[in-house]
Amino acid sequence: MRKKSGERCQAILDAAKTMFEKVGFEQATMAEIAATAGHSKATLYNYFSSKEQLFLELARRSADRHSEQLFSLLMPNCGSAPLDTLPDQVNQVLALLQPSDDLTATLQRFGEGVMSNFLTLKSLAARRMLIAAAANQPEAGRLFFENGPAKGMQFTAQFFEQAMNAGQLRRADPHVAAAHFRGLLESEVYESGLFNARRELKPKEVKATVERAVSVFIRAYAPTAGDLNQD
Repeated sequence: MRKKSGERCQAILDAAKTMFEKVGFEQATMAEIAATAGHSKATLYNYFSSKEQLFLELARRSADRHSEQLFSLLMPNCGSAPLDTLPDQVNQVLALLQPSDDLTATLQRFGEGVMSNFLTLKSLAARRMLIAAAANQPEAGRLFFENGPAKGMQFTAQFFEQAMNAGQLRRADPHVAAAHFRGLLESEVYESGLFNARRELKPKEVKATVERAVSVFIRAYAPTAGDLNQD
């Protein structure tokens, strides 16, 4: 029975996501979501008391996936862990960063993964939905940001801090460095994608875009003589 209940709940969430993406949060109705899921409205209300609660659950699950994907892209060989234990795992793995690691290759791999997962037209369509809903449901926006993008930036900043400690980058605020790198990745494609004014990028275009971003970042954060002689 528990399995069937879980499958029914997932079907409702899938239907809600479909309707929110199709017509937007404001226009979607609980009746349409129930019909899309193949259940009655009564069944739907047994699981979720409102459309807002449905959206919050979707936002929470989306945020969880966002953090886990970013972590796996940054450190692909470390395995996975439950989300609530992820920060400890991150600290342990980042402490293993060695000066001999190829930072440029790491950032290229990470950047291509970020673009391929979070800057696609489908991903940006979901972000438009979140932005629109957050205007009237700020809790949904806060929940997604704190558990998704903010955690992703935290993990990235920890990575850059380790690279600075290893002498691979100049000394700077690692959170600012993480923000700069993210901005470079987004600079050529984010706004046009958010407004649905471009086509989907091909793999070679993603690769070239990330190469330019990494090149600028490495030049901006190249270690100085003081950093190299600090130890």
